[in-house]
Amino acid sequence: MAVQISHHGNDASLPPLLALALAAGILSYIGLITYRLTLHPLAKFPGPRLAAATHWYEAYYELVHRGGAQFAPKVRELHARYGPIVRINPAEISVDDAEFHDKLYAPQPAVRDRHPNFSAALGTTSGSFSSPDHFLHRSRRVAYSPFFATGNVMATEDVVRAKVDQMCRIVGRDDGRVNLRSCFAAISFDSFYTWAFGHSLDLLDDLPKAQRCSDTVELLVTSAPFYRIFPTVMGAARKVPQSILRRLSHHIARVFDLHALILRAAERFVADQQCGDDQKSTEKGNAQPETLFSVIRRSKSAPDSEKTASRISQEGTEMFMASFTPGRTMMLAMYYLHANPHVLERLRAELDEVNPDPAGELTYKMLNSLPYLRAVMKEIYRVTFPVGSRLPMICHEVMEFQDWKIPPKTSISVNHRNLLFNPEVFPDPMAFRPERWLDESRPIDEKRYFVAFGKGGRGCPGQVFATQVIQLTVCSLIQRFEFELSDTSFEKDVVASRESILIAPAFESKGIKLNVVGERRK
Repeated sequence: MAVQISHHGNDASLPPLLALALAAGILSYIGLITYRLTLHPLAKFPGPRLAAATHWYEAYYELVHRGGAQFAPKVRELHARYGPIVRINPAEISVDDAEFHDKLYAPQPAVRDRHPNFSAALGTTSGSFSSPDHFLHRSRRVAYSPFFATGNVMATEDVVRAKVDQMCRIVGRDDGRVNLRSCFAAISFDSFYTWAFGHSLDLLDDLPKAQRCSDTVELLVTSAPFYRIFPTVMGAARKVPQSILRRLSHHIARVFDLHALILRAAERFVADQQCGDDQKSTEKGNAQPETLFSVIRRSKSAPDSEKTASRISQEGTEMFMASFTPGRTMMLAMYYLHANPHVLERLRAELDEVNPDPAGELTYKMLNSLPYLRAVMKEIYRVTFPVGSRLPMICHEVMEFQDWKIPPKTSISVNHRNLLFNPEVFPDPMAFRPERWLDESRPIDEKRYFVAFGKGGRGCPGQVFATQVIQLTVCSLIQRFEFELSDTSFEKDVVASRESILIAPAFESKGIKLNVVGERRK
């Protein structure tokens, strides 16, 4: 009996211990919320109390509300209610002001770290995008910057034109049944891969593969809020064997397949270099573009630890994923041109003046000299705004806005879309109107408001390459062929309904559809 009594006594002691632990956890969380609302350095900043109290406020809009990726629109609502400065989560301030945008995304010598969770969104760990620290990011960017030099980009033109010609043959041959979205993905990915890594993926010969690649990257970037809010998921998945990971998450497994593709290219390059078969593009007088790997490997500023195959593959993976954007932009450009026939006809007239033969060869230099085309490109970049989500920076100094002093080490953001759709700068901002960039009576301060590619040390370095690919592809198509929009809704298939790293249409969208009517006859 004594043993039984002792046994029951031990059982009876377990619930109080669990209750005590639970109570301690609840009290601790209540204490944290109380601190955030009353004693935190950001406690006096305007904004909803729930957002100041918990990160779950942001998580709800990013993961649940209307399918997720809705926090950016919510922040715009908060600015409309609380004013130009708002506390949008316990540790972050959002400012809606163009002048402050210049200060926040200022170039050197301003020191700006990126929030670690935002840096982990692509599943990489040692590329420049995934480098939160300002100085580490800067050193990595300096190492690869010659790759994006204008001369090196221009040396890729023959490669891009060859792929454009191949695509035009496909469009002309397939009698209206071609999938332009897959073609644009193929050109975008393959042009960058050939330039950056010295080999072609031949995606125009395998359009389903190009589409799978595009779908993988698109799903990753639109799922970025989940990986940002739960940053350990990608790290944990990386440790799971591929055979098991494919059963748990086919999507994450496909992302790591892309990582492996670039890693193999890096390992091949390093092995060839160690065998003495260095890149011919580095030889004096050779007109071939220099690859990303060769640029980083010959950098004098980067230590050897930054030049390993695994490290440079991370840089390559981030940039390869970014090359998804031109393909998406080309599809939207074709929509806006064909939804606005007067713009299309004026652009065609300008192209016909410099290239009377529709099948003639367009060059980037030729296209870059056309004022209306430049206006069209700026308007396309504005309405499609490639950078979708906020990109918060952590400043090392006190940041002042109006009468507010934002403490050092605070995460601060300004959403790029707010500048690109500012009605005071861009009247009727939702309208596609290239002429606004040519209106001398109402000049646009492009340095301040044209932020489609970001700004400062963290801005996109690939603007020249992206513009080259988009212009050569779209201009070749509209000069050679007639298209018509089919079964496409502006609200469902074009308008940005989700704002993650990149924007995306509504979940129910089946994509923009264009039929090829036939060859163009002037």
